[in-house]
Amino acid sequence: MFVEYLALFLVFMLLCAFICAVICIPVFIANARGICGNQKTIIMVLSWLGIFFGVTWIVALVLSLVWRGAGECYSCGCRLDELEKLSKLYKSKVISKAEYDKMKAKLMADK
Repeated sequence: MFVEYLALFLVFMLLCAFICAVICIPVFIANARGICGNQKTIIMVLSWLGIFFGVTWIVALVLSLVWRGAGECYSCGCRLDELEKLSKLYKSKVISKAEYDKMKAKLMADK
């Protein structure tokens, strides 16, 4: 009796893991394509709502394939770290003022 329940539990756990992996496919695609911010949040919510409404998972999959990512996502902390490194390079005279301004403008333009 115990072995049957254990086998049933293991099958249930494998099924849950498979469902979670399938649900996360649009999120994995969004990550690989560099989609971040609100677009990634929308894809994630729609993907997980696919548990209840299967159509939303398909919408999330389509959006993860259609939306274009910025390439590299910068969070506030990461951007601040990059600016700090840039500032240290400029203060130690490794880069010129023109190079510093150019790199800073590029970093601030990336969203």
